[in-house]
Amino acid sequence: MGKTRAKKRSSYRYRATGLPSVKEVESEAQENAGVGVKTLPLVEKLTSAVATERECACASLANLVFDHAAIPALLQQDIVRRLGPLLIDDNRGIQEGAAGTLRNLSISGGPEVCIKMVEQDVMTPLTTFVQQSLDSLGAIDETLGSEFKRQSTSLAIQAVSLLWNLCESSDVAVDILNKCSLLPYLIASLKTEIYPTSVAIPAAQCLHTVTEDNSVAAHCLCGSSDLMKTLEKSLMADGSSSDMLLLKVLTAGVLYNIRYSIPPDSFNELLQALVKVLAQVLDVNCFDVINKLLPEPTKIEDVQMLLNAQQLALEILSNMCCPEDSNDDEWEDVDDCVSLDSADEEEEEGLQETAQYDVDMNPESLSTEMINAIVTREVPKRVLSKCSFGEATVYEALSAHADGEKLLHILSTVQARALICLNNIVSALDTDLLGGDEALGQLWNSLFSLTFAADTKVFVSHEEDFLEAATGVLRSIMDKMSSVQEPQCITAEHVTTLCRITADTSCEAAKVKLLSILGFIGKMAAKRDNTLEVLKSLGIVFRDIIVGDHSLWLISEALDAVFDTFADGPLVNTAADSVGLMANLVQLVPVLKSRIKTERRTLGDHFPVIDAARVNLTRFIKYKLKGH
Repeated sequence: MGKTRAKKRSSYRYRATGLPSVKEVESEAQENAGVGVKTLPLVEKLTSAVATERECACASLANLVFDHAAIPALLQQDIVRRLGPLLIDDNRGIQEGAAGTLRNLSISGGPEVCIKMVEQDVMTPLTTFVQQSLDSLGAIDETLGSEFKRQSTSLAIQAVSLLWNLCESSDVAVDILNKCSLLPYLIASLKTEIYPTSVAIPAAQCLHTVTEDNSVAAHCLCGSSDLMKTLEKSLMADGSSSDMLLLKVLTAGVLYNIRYSIPPDSFNELLQALVKVLAQVLDVNCFDVINKLLPEPTKIEDVQMLLNAQQLALEILSNMCCPEDSNDDEWEDVDDCVSLDSADEEEEEGLQETAQYDVDMNPESLSTEMINAIVTREVPKRVLSKCSFGEATVYEALSAHADGEKLLHILSTVQARALICLNNIVSALDTDLLGGDEALGQLWNSLFSLTFAADTKVFVSHEEDFLEAATGVLRSIMDKMSSVQEPQCITAEHVTTLCRITADTSCEAAKVKLLSILGFIGKMAAKRDNTLEVLKSLGIVFRDIIVGDHSLWLISEALDAVFDTFADGPLVNTAADSVGLMANLVQLVPVLKSRIKTERRTLGDHFPVIDAARVNLTRFIKYKLKGH
């Protein structure tokens, strides 16, 4: 299913008119006016004929833009249009100050302010500034002195970083970048024999952003053998330092973004190189690097770069192992054409028949070349190593320092990305390529212990993200093992733990995955004649979710688990009756139909699954009433 964008919560109370009160409008106007009085003199000095005044104004505003209360007043006072021309001022100090202020504004203001900056024509002077600063740094004369080189480097970093920030938030900025032929300048700055990595990395980050779903950029790069050679050289560059690893991974991301414009034969060869580089980056043990910093985790920039490189490598591999899904854009059409009443007419067609709007979600197989690269480079093994925790003493030492806390958060993110990547790998590869049923059983046990150990919370910074990612892998493993009659790796203790976590967790996405796992277990347990207690435990979990105050998505997933578990089997009816499952299902029918009609427009991508569950619920009840 497609992803849904979480809506931001409003900080205002509900108003029947949907408008702010007069008092709030007046208060906001007074506040902006007060800030405006303070900022206006500085903004006006940006157009002063005196260079020192312009430079001082830039320096003062560079910090002021981090005051969120000042941003509306500054935008109203045309700060962007006033600062823009200073990017190409003859005074390098003014250039540096203007670029720093605009960059800080883009960071502090976020996407909305970035879009306004583009609307206020910041891209016109910025494109010239990017070209000039990169050309100047690339042609620098060493005899000009270290300060000149430092300032030239700073100008290039500010220029490229500002461009990257704007392109992340604005499609218009990306279009302008395409039209102004900035790509060759960014590609050239990847040459680390000319440019320092402090410039090459933001250039690569910008390229990684702007080449995503950008056919114009892809054709531009693939149409030039020189540009492609520079990219390939950057990918295969020597060096194992954290900055070089990050640069190589970013380059891999750029090449993967433009894959559809590369001739298939060339890309298949390039694919092996991409996976090789990503695997090498994952080979680095980040805990060994962190241990060298302890007991005082200072100067953490290198470790942050390494972790960022590993995180991005895992994200790229995740995408590689997740074939393109052509169904993402089809949900809206389903939304508009399916009615609840018309679906009711189909409910007599039998329990096993799929609802008319079920969408085939089975992905296409990975290419032979992709599978070969993953297996040859032992990607599953390397990704699994990133799922594990380090020594508890490392986490304790890091948590005692502010910089260490930053690393803990990044470590937690890397681990979650590794679990997501492993999930995609398990889903995409055949069981034999994963080592067979025995290897899958070992993987299940390892991940189960990792996920549900009593001390897991000590290691995890983002508990819900970790649980969602980990249960996703467990679900994929269970899916692979569903063809095994009696997988030995699943114990009664596992079932008890899964039932408890499913009931207790507040993370809906994880709860959905846990329900799917329990559904697989229930389907296997239903075939046996010694699993009454297991079936009862499952029935209680499913029942409590169905009758509880939960979202329709969660209820529909619980219903799917019920259908899998209690359709047929020697003990399923006894177990269902003992926990009152059928009575609750019958009571749910009108409630479910009413809720779907009421919440129809808010269900988004989940609607087909939810309404299929509604249809199948009626079928299931009729099926059971016939004595099955």
